[in-house]
Amino acid sequence: MSKLAAFRKMTLGEVSRELAIHPFDLIRVLVAHDRLPPCLTFTPEQVVEIRRVGGIETWWTPKTERPSDDIPQRGLLRALCGQLVARGCIGDNATRLDNLLRGLDTQEQLTLRSLVQALMHAGLLASRNTPSGLQVSVVEGREYTITDIAEGGSAPDQATAIWS
Repeated sequence: MSKLAAFRKMTLGEVSRELAIHPFDLIRVLVAHDRLPPCLTFTPEQVVEIRRVGGIETWWTPKTERPSDDIPQRGLLRALCGQLVARGCIGDNATRLDNLLRGLDTQEQLTLRSLVQALMHAGLLASRNTPSGLQVSVVEGREYTITDIAEGGSAPDQATAIWS
């Protein structure tokens, strides 16, 4: 990297790719947290701050443990349920919906979206819209059911319909 490149600020598109967030959603986060710069360019320090204040996390990395399961969709459901409980996303302690997807390949993202909808229809997950994006959490009192699913217990019919 040249010395000049070290001083170059990142564009909105570059920050969007860096954070794995759609540019529109990035603008929402910036406006909601009063972090919208006039020239739409960003320093590396600003990108770290945007990630922090926006609650932008990557849940799925090569190190993310997934339960062994002969049905991949059920394994993904179990992993999701385990992550929600482990990260304390219960009741008012919600996370961004896109955090649940970040790090998965396109097909797994589609599957996970369907699984999240199934858990919502079953009354296990709730969502709420905030100025910086859609948030989801386990319904208060239902964390025991979510933990049971993560540990291999039976999933709601709405979820099993996805892989049946």
